[in-house]
Amino acid sequence: MSTASFNIRLAGILVFAGIGAGLLSVAPAIDSPEYLFQAAQQPSQVKIAAMGQVLLGLCYLGFALLLFPVVRHFGETLSLGFLSFRILAASVAIVATVVMLAILNLSQLVEVHRPDEISALTTLGDVLRGARDQLNHVFMVMALCAGNTMFFLLTFRAQLLPSWLSLWGIAGAGLSVAASGAVLFAKMEIITVEYIALNLPTATAELLVGFWLLFKGLQRAPQECPA
Repeated sequence: MSTASFNIRLAGILVFAGIGAGLLSVAPAIDSPEYLFQAAQQPSQVKIAAMGQVLLGLCYLGFALLLFPVVRHFGETLSLGFLSFRILAASVAIVATVVMLAILNLSQLVEVHRPDEISALTTLGDVLRGARDQLNHVFMVMALCAGNTMFFLLTFRAQLLPSWLSLWGIAGAGLSVAASGAVLFAKMEIITVEYIALNLPTATAELLVGFWLLFKGLQRAPQECPA
């Protein structure tokens, strides 16, 4: 197996690893209405979620790093854009992780402060949780979708993946951006049926790409790129 083929299949594995890391990154204690008290009672859950989010960011980045040397032969500008936005998405994921751990630290302070001081800590906690939600559900998603759009445009133009899958990925990215925009402008709440439905096409497209790369690879080798 050539290095390119190995990297392509490893990128497919990273898609599934990213899904697992994404599930691990869910922190019900942080998403709870009583998040400051819940997080203080379940610090291990929050720390595991933080580890999952870091792994998720690394999977996003690793996917692009593995595919970039292969797809760059078919389109330098689009492949560079794809890599750049994946780097940005991974960076946002790390920042969101730091914010989540800050919420955990704040929750532990609530337990030792006087009742008259808790109001100020709660206000700070609300700001931090709002920032985390914006980072995760708006800016990270938008960066990912920008990179995905470039990736799927490249695979469509170069016929690296089936046309229907590339078009599905592009359409899914557009729907996910619409969902994130609605969250940004407070027209939609996160973790709602509408939000999940708008992001479902992107999730299924990534899952199908993972299967395709792992079991079939790309439909063209780098040697077949245009001169």
